[in-house]
Amino acid sequence: MEVLRDPTHIGMFEPQDLDILQGVFARLTSIQTPTLDEMRARSLARSIITLYRHGVRDPDRLVDVLQVRTP
Repeated sequence: MEVLRDPTHIGMFEPQDLDILQGVFARLTSIQTPTLDEMRARSLARSIITLYRHGVRDPDRLVDVLQVRTP
């Protein structure tokens, strides 16, 4: 059952992953205008996690992809 010991196979994150995810979320929410409501914040968090799980691991790239650009 080696696969169960590998956190990437069961959807878990290592502490360094959580640091990246939290940092990206903080960066994005600090530049979003107007302030995100709870529903949008949860949606943003899901998007960050989804991209991260699909291999987008660079924090700057995550911010670039998810940043809402205002006119």
